Amino acid sequence: LLIKVRVMPDQQFRREGNDIYTSVEIDFTEAILGTKKKVKTLTGAVSVNIPAGTQPGTKLRLKGQGLKVGGRQGDLYVEVKVRIPTKLTEKQRKLLEEWGNG
Repeated sequence: LLIKVRVMPDQQFRREGNDIYTSVEIDFTEAILGTKKKVKTLTGAVSVNIPAGTQPGTKLRLKGQGLKVGGRQGDLYVEVKVRIPTKLTEKQRKLLEEWGNG
C-alpha cells in the first residue's frame, strides 16, 4: 500500500521548518504612530503591538506560535506591510508637505 500526501500552499501562512510566516497590513499613519492589530495564528487570533516608527517590511516575532516538530517549538513571524495612499485631498497633501518640511 502506497499513500501519497501532497500539502497545498496556504494563502495565510508560509512555513520554513518549524517557523510560520504571515503578514499584516497597516496604513502609514499607524506605522508612524503605532497601533495594535489582530493577527491570525495556528491556534486563533492574537493582538500584536506594532510600535511607533515601524518600517515597511519589519518582521515581528511571536515566540512559540509556530509548529512543534521534533521537540522544538517554532515561532510565528509577522511581516508589516504599510499601505501608502494613492489619492490625497488637497488638504491632506498640504498637511503632509508642511510636516515634511517641518
